[in-house]
Amino acid sequence: MVLATYTGIHPDISESEFRRVAAELFRQRSDMIRNITLAPDNVIRFVYPQAGNEAALGLDLENHPEQSESVYRMMQAADTVLAGPWELVQGGTGLIIRTPVYLNSDRGRHDPEAYWGLTSIPIDMEAIYEITGLINLQDRLDMAIRGRDGLGPAGAVFFGDPELFSRDSVRQEVIIKGGRWELAALPRGGWSAATARPMAWHFTGLTLVLMAGALAWRMTQQSDRVRVSQALHQSLSERLRATIAAMPDICFILDSEGRYLEVFGGHDPQIYHTSHQALLGRTLHEVMPRDKADLFLARIHETLRTGQLQSIEYALSVDDVEGVEPESGPTGPQWFEGRITPLGKDVMGRPAVIWLSVNITQRKKAQDSMRFMALHDALTGLANRTLLRDRIIHAIAQARREQSRIAVMYIDLDDFKPINDSLGHDAGDTVLCEVAQRLNESVRDSDTVARVGGDEFVILLEKLPDPELAARIAEKILEVLGRPIHAKGRACQVTTSIGISLYPDDGETYESLLGAADRALYEAKSQGKGRYWQTDSRLTDISS
Repeated sequence: MVLATYTGIHPDISESEFRRVAAELFRQRSDMIRNITLAPDNVIRFVYPQAGNEAALGLDLENHPEQSESVYRMMQAADTVLAGPWELVQGGTGLIIRTPVYLNSDRGRHDPEAYWGLTSIPIDMEAIYEITGLINLQDRLDMAIRGRDGLGPAGAVFFGDPELFSRDSVRQEVIIKGGRWELAALPRGGWSAATARPMAWHFTGLTLVLMAGALAWRMTQQSDRVRVSQALHQSLSERLRATIAAMPDICFILDSEGRYLEVFGGHDPQIYHTSHQALLGRTLHEVMPRDKADLFLARIHETLRTGQLQSIEYALSVDDVEGVEPESGPTGPQWFEGRITPLGKDVMGRPAVIWLSVNITQRKKAQDSMRFMALHDALTGLANRTLLRDRIIHAIAQARREQSRIAVMYIDLDDFKPINDSLGHDAGDTVLCEVAQRLNESVRDSDTVARVGGDEFVILLEKLPDPELAARIAEKILEVLGRPIHAKGRACQVTTSIGISLYPDDGETYESLLGAADRALYEAKSQGKGRYWQTDSRLTDISS
């Protein structure tokens, strides 16, 4: 069912999205369909058309006295079932085609956690009777149908005289999507009224009538997804084209060679390039860089081999895709989540997959932003203690492999508190941000500057050519931080104390190196502040 599939992919479906998809489905057989509903958690929240069907909104199907049994049966079967015919709350009688909605994930359909709700399509019973000719046949035949809720002979009679099933009537099973019915018929006035005709002729004529009725039901009710009237010979693209075209995301059908057979949807130029029809008939290797084409084709082959949904996240720029016009969509690299599902081998006449591509660039940006906030100081943008620890551990491992040195510098602002006390925290924040900028400008791009406390900073120097480089950088920092910093119209003067530790001289772990640098900082402060102290095995004071 198209609506069930769409909702499984977009569980946060909006009212406008629902109307777009439902309107296209409704248009195809508006002569039979009463309405289309969507029920998250089995409570109807969406209905199309809404006019005349308002009474259905809010209906709790799971606890409905007549319809709850079919809901449980649908959930247990994890497939489309029939409900009714029942009297509808908005008036009239309808045969309800009910289909479960499952979140589009790697979890199985029978996983309760994947169940989202259901969609229902009530079919006008009077229209069914008219289309199948049952109304006209009543002039010659007494007929009855049983099998409410698609239960066949076990279901209640909902058309005609129940007594026909107790008499010597001719029976015909009617196979319909989601269930079956049983049709019973007798000549008007009984068999004796037909004795004027040859018996063989009579039986042949009646049987043909009943079989024709059953065939009409099978053809009318055949539906693979949500359709109620399309024939079996239609391909998947013909069944889904109009609906997928209304989807905000883009779908590709590709064969086992990576050739684009169909392209649907993706008409929003803010998130997709609308010139994607240029891909039709071409292969992945004809339009993309080899590494990307190899990656995508491997996923297609894996999907066809396993017969299971495959997922992939990838970045793609319009410059990577030949034939797509850059001005027809967003600029710069875009992130996508691809969901690849195998198609039946007869759908396209060859092995093929449907590749749903969802633009997740904004989600990626949000994730990157959250990741940055988790690893960086909110005020200065410098690395925080968590990121610093990771960087130092990584630098130690690399230095051990390369037999090189690293240095850790612990920095404290000596005269910061009076600035906060006299000018306020806003001025203090201005000073801290300026200090952060000056520290970044004093080291190499490969080094790390972190803020680990209110006025405390740590610098990681990697791949030191000699230990004296740390001393020269400390001297530079003392000089640049000694210059006035302007805040709230005042020139603020701060002094700085620095403690330095070296790997492997002063420690071979994160804790030992940071502890040695902290002790060296304490020593620098005890010597009069405004200086640095570099520890080694002799703890020599080389401050200036």
